[in-house]
Amino acid sequence: MYTPDWLVKFAQHIAGTIVISSEVGTTIQTYRKKYGMTQRQVANLLNLRRETISRIERGMTNPTIHFVQNLTGVLTMIEVIRASRAHGHEIEFPLLKRIAREFGIQPEKVDMILNIALKSRTLDREEV
Repeated sequence: MYTPDWLVKFAQHIAGTIVISSEVGTTIQTYRKKYGMTQRQVANLLNLRRETISRIERGMTNPTIHFVQNLTGVLTMIEVIRASRAHGHEIEFPLLKRIAREFGIQPEKVDMILNIALKSRTLDREEV
């Protein structure tokens, strides 16, 4: 396993927070916005329709465990990219691909996640 312990715990925290939330859709929406993603981006990353993400966020349908696992993987990937950048480290693309594989993220989605993470990190800095 290539994923550091802190990252596994981070992923477990996110998944747990979503699963035990009394407002699952709102919790998912909060995480999506916190990590700088649109509904369309989440849909593309998870191979779903944007309307499905909207229905989940509005509480009209419940997410599956598979959905929660995949979303958690995406959010964890964004976090590892943000953490690397915050500490002034270069992002090692082969390492990202290995971690993505461990979280069940398709290799072709890593570029999109990297772009979202770098853009959201830039937005965070502009807000300060």
